[in-house]
Amino acid sequence: MRICKDHWSMCRAAIEERGMSGLVARDGKEATDNAMEELQGGNPPFDPLMSMNWHWSGEAMRCGGLYLMAVDPENNPDNEGHYCPICEFAKHSEGFEAKVAIDMIADQMADYARAEGLIPQVS
Repeated sequence: MRICKDHWSMCRAAIEERGMSGLVARDGKEATDNAMEELQGGNPPFDPLMSMNWHWSGEAMRCGGLYLMAVDPENNPDNEGHYCPICEFAKHSEGFEAKVAIDMIADQMADYARAEGLIPQVS
């Protein structure tokens, strides 16, 4: 499972719009290192983009099931065969609007980042 390029761009834009870009890992190695630190019981820095990735992946697994872990190049040619959790919600959840849903999750992440003092409070 991997968020497709279009939805990944929407997630990045939502994070940028809320002033959280500085919290995002600089590259895949840093994101992987942070994930490993967390798995080993550490306290890595909050990364809203990776948090959004884990949110969508977890919710898709909860709602859709294990088929999402498969690779299906025929049905997902634009994402190297990987299922995009957000695309799957759009296909299977009546009334789901990706931009609205992504913005809602980004708002929750911004609230958390403000509460933790990671970004300025909104006046």
